[in-house]
Amino acid sequence: MQGSSMLQGLVLFMQLRLMKARPDFALIASVAMSILLGAVFLYSGYTKLYPIEPFEYTFVDLGIAGWNTAPFIARLLVALEFACGGLLILNFRLRRFTIPLVASLLVVFCIYLMGILMTKGNNGNCGCFGEYLPMTPLQAIIKNVGLLLMCGLIYAMARPIEWRFMKYIAALLCITALTLPFILNPVDLQSSKNLQPQSVNYKVPLDLLYESENPKNAKPAIELRTGKHIIAYLSLTCPHCKIAAQKIHVLHKENPAIPFYLVMNGKIELYEPYIKNYGLEDIPHEIFFGPDEFISMAGPKMPQILWVNNSIVEKKGGYFQLNEKAIEDWLKE
Repeated sequence: MQGSSMLQGLVLFMQLRLMKARPDFALIASVAMSILLGAVFLYSGYTKLYPIEPFEYTFVDLGIAGWNTAPFIARLLVALEFACGGLLILNFRLRRFTIPLVASLLVVFCIYLMGILMTKGNNGNCGCFGEYLPMTPLQAIIKNVGLLLMCGLIYAMARPIEWRFMKYIAALLCITALTLPFILNPVDLQSSKNLQPQSVNYKVPLDLLYESENPKNAKPAIELRTGKHIIAYLSLTCPHCKIAAQKIHVLHKENPAIPFYLVMNGKIELYEPYIKNYGLEDIPHEIFFGPDEFISMAGPKMPQILWVNNSIVEKKGGYFQLNEKAIEDWLKE
């Protein structure tokens, strides 16, 4: 009996020791999810930086910012994503500060995406992960709802974690996050001036648009050989052409009087989605078949945007050169 009591006592002692030694699985799970969520925010911010122009144009399109302020707002929002990601990975005051901040940001994103979904439909790339991982507004809402659920789980399971100098490291992290987007991709407000298209004074063969050898090419509905026009030659698969298309959409929305005309080359199945995704329905456009004739008008470099006056190319360049004031001044000359 005494031996049995001693055995029972030993088993009870070991059970108590194991209970004390058992890791806090809720804490481990919350830390792991917090690091994973932080990585998502860091990736989201980084992918918006290269290229950052589509993200900038979004704020102009929404009327939140002008052309000069949009680059700063875009980088500040990327900085906020970097800060949230860093604080999540650091597990800094999750329940008191970081999770409420992250959840609030996700709610704001969801409201914005629902507005896009109701006004423009489930078309195009929402820009959540820049040009690296295109997502429709509905896909982005579903993604953000999933992240909000993760925030709820982290909040429920999180335990206070404090260690020496943690708050100082968090402050340094936030300062670094604030400056990093401006260091990685600096704002260049002079780009449109420094790269202003040079006068070239040659005649572009616009007759090819009206008398193409390819019978699939329809004649433009407007006369481009007389008067002033900004003719953009875009490839449907060129990533820089997509940025140009988005900027043209915003410029047209700001000033519908700008005489844009878009000539696109590529597979026919890409044409309609391209027009819809970048909101080009109201801008005169066409798809042009035949790479040789297309290149003879545009040249080999895409995108090519020609400032044409009575068939003479007076200026040319890419999307950097598209400046609303410069265009208006040129039209008045």
